[in-house]
This record gives sequence, structure tokens and C-alpha cells, in this order.
Amino acid sequence: MSPTAGGQALVKRMGAVLASYDLAMSDTRRALRGETNELRIAYMPAAAKQYLKGPLTEVRRSFPETVVKLVGLLPGPQIIALRAGEIDIGITNESGELLAGEFYTRDLAKIPSYIALPEQHRLATRDRVRLSDLKDEVFVSLDSQRAPGLDRRLEAYCKRYGKFRPKFHGPAQGLAHGFELVANENAVFLLPAYAIDDSPPGVVILPLADADVTWRILVMWRRGRAGGALKALLNALFTKVAPKANEAKRQGARV
Repeated sequence: MSPTAGGQALVKRMGAVLASYDLAMSDTRRALRGETNELRIAYMPAAAKQYLKGPLTEVRRSFPETVVKLVGLLPGPQIIALRAGEIDIGITNESGELLAGEFYTRDLAKIPSYIALPEQHRLATRDRVRLSDLKDEVFVSLDSQRAPGLDRRLEAYCKRYGKFRPKFHGPAQGLAHGFELVANENAVFLLPAYAIDDSPPGVVILPLADADVTWRILVMWRRGRAGGALKALLNALFTKVAPKANEAKRQGARV
């Protein structure tokens, strides 16, 4: 018995289909093992230079065949992207705690706080400011979709260290918008140390004297087996960058 002409044509076509199927299944198994040739990294734009420069160099040196894709995202969009499988790892702030039950999360650094004031503010000539000095001020609020939980964290700090409940103005859609509210609306803006380098005219930034009012940098990544490039990035972040961040924290405390 021999196949008909139609059967022979089907065999020829099915060969390509089966080969494509085998390739797709192989790629899927490799992805499940974390063995892809792509590493997708999301980061908070203000923190990128301090935390990513050295680790990225290490990953590219050790895994030159891996395509590294970088995207600057605020904490809220990072959470959405990680859940959607659009990124492999995110460098974020305390907002990453929301994913602790779904993904791996780990502290990278703890850093001191600064306060941004309008340049004509009554406290602008001081060397440093305490939260208790800001009882009657209006604080910049951050969009909860972009930075979930941070307003509540500020409220907790003000209650504990300043003995007041803060009033808010905003919400700001990002760092630049927050600075605009300081300069133009006479609001004050609590900031992490990594965010103070890009302040615009009309704004004065001072260290916060309350040493326990800190910000955490978190790393979050998908559960399961990590590929070599992701492992290299994690190792570089926690063994090389974190000590520098801790040194920055000590220096900030001495400002």
C-alpha cells in the first residue's frame, strides 16, 4: 500500500509542522528552566546609575550572547509587567513587598531620606530638617498606581517621628512632577537619597535628621529556576552593588 498524491503532499507539509512544534516545545522547556537568551530588566529611572551600571557590565562580560533589554518603569508598572511576564527582574522600592507572596523579593539597600523645599521656605537655610519641623506643611502625594503604598508609609513616619498626620497635595505622576509641585505650589517632598541629583531651579534639598526614616530598594524576580544571566545579575547586585549602597547610606547620615 502506498500513499496517494494527497497523502504524500501532507507528509511533506507535516514534516515542517512537526519540526516547528518540536522547536516550540524545546523553547518552552528552556524558558521554564530559565535558559532563555534574553534578560529583561526593569528599574526605577532615578536609581539606575547607582545600582545597575556595575552589574550590567558583569552580565554582558559573562554572557555576551544574552540580549539584555532595559526599561525604566516606576514601581506600580513594574508590578504589572512582572505579573504579565514582560520582565524577568525589577529593581524597585518598598512597593515590591506587594509581590512577596507571588515572586522572590530581596532587599538590596536601605538609604536615608531628604526633604525638598521651595527655595523661599522658612527652613531652606538650615543644614537639616526634622519631620517635626514640617507639621504644618503640605506634602507631595504620589500616584498610588505608580508608587503604591508610599503615601501610607509617609503617614506612618509623620505619626511616629513628627507626631502629626500629614496633609497632601497632588498626586504627582513622577519625580519631575513632584518637584514642580514643590517649586510652584509650596509643597514639600520626602525623597530617597538616590533621587536628589535632578532637582530643578526653585527647589532646595536638605537631609532629613530623622535617621530611621529610610527607603528600601528591593529586587523582585520570578519564581523557578533562574537562567545563567539572571543568576549573574543577582550575584553582582548583592555582592558588589549593595556594599556601595550601604557606604552611601553611611555618608548620607554624616551630611
